[in-house]
Amino acid sequence: MERRNSMRSFYAQFYKNLIWIYLCVLCCFGYNSMLSAIPDHVYLKEGDDLKLDSMLPVELEVVDASQTVMAEVLPAEQETNCDTLAVGEHEVVCYLFGILPVKEVEVSVVEGTKTYAAGRVVGIYGATQGVLVLGSSPVETTDGVYREPSENLVFAGDYIVAVNGEPIEEKEELIQQVNAFGADKLTLTLWRGEELIDVSVQAVRVSNDPKKTDSRNKTVTESGSNSSNYMLGLWVKDDMAGIGTLTYYDENGNFGALGHGIGDGETGELLRIKRGLLYDAQILDIQKGKRGTPGELQGAVNYGRSNEIGSVASNTDIGIYGTLKTARLDAFSQEDDLYPVGYKQDVKLGDAVMLSDASGELGTYHITIDSLDYSPADTNKGIRFHVDDAKLLDLTGGIVQGLSGSPIIQNGRIVGAVTHVLVNEPTQGYGIFIENMLENH
Repeated sequence: MERRNSMRSFYAQFYKNLIWIYLCVLCCFGYNSMLSAIPDHVYLKEGDDLKLDSMLPVELEVVDASQTVMAEVLPAEQETNCDTLAVGEHEVVCYLFGILPVKEVEVSVVEGTKTYAAGRVVGIYGATQGVLVLGSSPVETTDGVYREPSENLVFAGDYIVAVNGEPIEEKEELIQQVNAFGADKLTLTLWRGEELIDVSVQAVRVSNDPKKTDSRNKTVTESGSNSSNYMLGLWVKDDMAGIGTLTYYDENGNFGALGHGIGDGETGELLRIKRGLLYDAQILDIQKGKRGTPGELQGAVNYGRSNEIGSVASNTDIGIYGTLKTARLDAFSQEDDLYPVGYKQDVKLGDAVMLSDASGELGTYHITIDSLDYSPADTNKGIRFHVDDAKLLDLTGGIVQGLSGSPIIQNGRIVGAVTHVLVNEPTQGYGIFIENMLENH
């Protein structure tokens, strides 16, 4: 009997502990979910009230250098009295049930902002800041031996910006410098990550006979240097080209596009672009997206001066930025609509549209916003949505490469841009909040 009672007591205590653990995990999950539902940074148009998710049991305290204003947040309205805050930066503290401070939010009060939503597929050209190294490989020397002179010295993702102190910008300049110094040791100045370093390397003399170029010596073919006498055994490039979508531009012609950066396909790293240009693009074909295989817009770009739209000044993790030519700005602004900017707190789950001219003319396509993440690990993935527009599904199968940057419009405001597709489900994708893109302007 005592043993039976002891067992019952043991199991009772065990289940009690289990319930406590479950409740603790549930509370932690709820707490973390609440924190993620509160943005770290909020943009607020001058004169507007601050609105957060009406399900959050928090009260807000606006703390200013000259005043401290406590504003109770009513669950039905979820507004705090920010309509009197001046343009500038302010701090708001969120109190759980009006008692426990749980998060500080930076509030930037801005003047009303409007931008043109573009949705135009464009050609993009960029020249790298130095010569980008894609990798290294062995080369055949004049004595028939394969050697890899840059092995463990120069790596994929490095940018060669000088040879023996002489600045270089193009592959041809690198080839000339290598041959000029011959068998002498070279000092290559490289950008590696955010660090500028010098590396000592010695080129090898190679055969001039193109018949001796084989699969292990693709560097010779790639660089067009069959006439070279000396080589470093490096795969390199000095520019990039592709297509994407122009997201927005303002009344001064400042534009943002893509919603994500341009990375190198070989290294996966963000390209250091020294200068770039936008061009008109013509869509020739569309490879539809399928489960497991992302689709693609296939187009032609005339890289002639008369076809230039504007210049690219920067390539960042959240888009490319630059300025439209005056003539193009005037022409585009006659065709495109000017939208007020919708900030994070303005975006709602449900109906929205994306703009694209992938069909040959600008169209609006219905999407449904499924979830919002105000503080995503990847800034480009704050909005998750799915395409349910029959026209777009018939045209592209969903989100395909080339649609990145397509503006997202909701309730008459531009709120975001398309950035990614789910490879295993091409009808679903991610977007970036437009306020994040505008931070670079």
